[in-house]
Amino acid sequence: MSLLRLLSTDFDGTLIAHPSDGRCSSAFAEVLDLHRRSGGLWAINTGRGLDHAIEGVRIFSAPYEPDYLLTNEREIFLRAGGGWEPDREWNDLCQKRHAELFSRAGAVFSRVGDLASSSPDVTLIRENGDLVGLVTSSEQVMEEVAGFIDQEAAHLPEFSFQRNTVYMRFCHRDYSKGSALGALCHRLSIPREEVFAAGDHFNDLSMLDGTYAASPCCPSNAIAEVRSAVQTAGGYVSSLPAADGVAEAWRFFTSQP
Repeated sequence: MSLLRLLSTDFDGTLIAHPSDGRCSSAFAEVLDLHRRSGGLWAINTGRGLDHAIEGVRIFSAPYEPDYLLTNEREIFLRAGGGWEPDREWNDLCQKRHAELFSRAGAVFSRVGDLASSSPDVTLIRENGDLVGLVTSSEQVMEEVAGFIDQEAAHLPEFSFQRNTVYMRFCHRDYSKGSALGALCHRLSIPREEVFAAGDHFNDLSMLDGTYAASPCCPSNAIAEVRSAVQTAGGYVSSLPAADGVAEAWRFFTSQP
């Protein structure tokens, strides 16, 4: 059987169907138990911030808590005792590089602000007074906004964003779910051949292209772009949605010689 030492799973849309009660499915609970019994680790790799991720984990009520939370599509936290300890080296550098980039992105943020002021379909998201992202009224509007920002930030190649349905978070191009997963694997000395990754939307693509996880998958509810990326990487497109689909993929990979 194939050895999978680390599971890297997106949360919303991948483990949690929408709408749902947010609780762990029995199929995924069984797989997680088998994975743990074989000494495996689990990381939730999410666009949620730390507090929101912790609340989601509480409601999810899996038989085991994750060992790691990779939050905001870039930060790393380790479960320690009754709390979560940051990977200070990675997180501090991440914050430093984002602060430096955003200090040079005033023109981009100004144009995004103008767009939001002129459109009732775009709402800005601020944290501690800083512009960090936006939400749109529909995925169609998000597609248009993504194209607009790509054009406005063309002069600033490090500037990028992560998007999932109607939510967008601005970021440095070097930081994503994929690069955070790669950093975690480096610290744990886990090769890509022993990593399983599951996701369903645009912000999951960087951990599903085979670079950091040799066993990528997506549930049946994944968007077409994710399904295509998983297939191209030699991964598994599940026939079931959300956590049940992730469990199906885990059983597929672990049954391989």
